[in-house]
Parts: sequence; structure tokens; C-alpha cells
Amino acid sequence: MGKKIPAVTVNTLAKTIHREARNYGFSEIDFIRLVNAILENSGDDAEEPSVSPKASEEGGTEWIVDTFPLRGDNLEIRPAEPAADLALLADWLGDEYGRHFLLSSSTAQSADPESLLANPNNKVGIVLHDDAPIGAVAYLDIDTVQRRAELRKLIGARSARGRGFAEEATRLWIEYGGQCLGLEKIFVSTLQTHLRNIQLNESIGFRVEGVLHREVLIEDERYDVLRMGLCFDEYCRSTPDESAE
Repeated sequence: MGKKIPAVTVNTLAKTIHREARNYGFSEIDFIRLVNAILENSGDDAEEPSVSPKASEEGGTEWIVDTFPLRGDNLEIRPAEPAADLALLADWLGDEYGRHFLLSSSTAQSADPESLLANPNNKVGIVLHDDAPIGAVAYLDIDTVQRRAELRKLIGARSARGRGFAEEATRLWIEYGGQCLGLEKIFVSTLQTHLRNIQLNESIGFRVEGVLHREVLIEDERYDVLRMGLCFDEYCRSTPDESAE
């Protein structure tokens, strides 16, 4: 049996589905048909979502997170370089996921790639696989007093999506944030409709903390944003030591 999904996550997703279906024009009988269809497709033979294995599997390399480049089993993360990476980021940040990467929940403002890299309160890393850049991770609005920041991740190369790189990059970035930046609280924000991203965040250790109602404007339509948080000390207690044999 799989892990039990927190009730707050189930309720939040149910509200999202209900709202979107109502906007689509669902009647009460249509909702009943929808529930029946979900039940029919939730049996043992249903396809399980893909979740990448954690990097501490036997045979994996020892993770290095105290100096750049950060090194995991399959990835490296180097610091973003404003001059060299501006065009690369601009290309990645052009789709739906990229636009959300630029939006800070703390300021409710969307930055351009140049401002993202120039802001001293941000820390941006470029994710590499086989020495090729495939994505970016960032800490936005780093608060050194409260020791907190907002984490963002993006696999920009379409050929690299769905291969488990987002989880490994996120875990590397969390370790770097806690060990090197002294972050004690890390949070992420995701559109309520991004179900796979919510599931990925939960598998890493983030928990739903609230919903920012109609927070994001995308193509003249407003969307709710789900806020999820993680405390670094709790994360460490629940995560096996990467260097353990």
C-alpha cells in the first residue's frame, strides 16, 4: 500500500478539480460520472506515477554539497553566470513552467531573467547532466535573519523532463541551502493544477501550508497557488545520510 496522502492535499485538489469542472460546465450528474470514472481508473492495474529513486541507492556516488559544483549521482549544479546564462534562461523561462519560475510569492512580482540573476537576495544554479545544461534551481528572496527562502526548480530542456532529474536537483539544492546558506525554512509555490509537481514536492518532504487565492495571472486568467514548506532539521532527520554505507 502506498503512503497516505495528507488530508489537506486531498481537499485542496478536490476543490481545484471541482472549480475547474464547474467552469467547464459540469452539472451534478457530470460530477457523479467523473467520480465513477476516477474510481474505474484507480485499480491495481492503473499506471503508477513515476517517482525517481533517491540518490542514496547502493552504488551511487557520494553527494558533494559544500562547494560548487554541487555533485549528485546524475547531476551537477554550478552557479549561474549572468553574462553566459542569460540567453539560456530566457529560452527556458518562455513556457508556462518557466513563467511561474520567475514569480516570487513573497513580493507577488514577476522578474525578468536579468533581474533574477542580478538580485543579491537570489541564488541561482544551473543544473548539468553529462556536462550539458538542462535546467535551473534558485532560492528567491533569501532572508538571512529569518533563515528562510523560496525554492524554485525548472528542467528547461524538454528532452530531460520526466527522467527524475527534478527530484535529484531539488534535493541537492536543499542540502546546499541548509548546509551552506544556513536556511532553516524552505518553501515552494506551485499552481494547484500542477499535480505531478505537488506529488514530487511531497515525496521530497514538503507539506502543504496554505493556498494563495488567485495569486498568479497567466494569459489573463488567475490561478490559485499552493504553498508547501519544509524545515531543514526535520528533512535531515527523515533523510538517510547520503554518505552512509
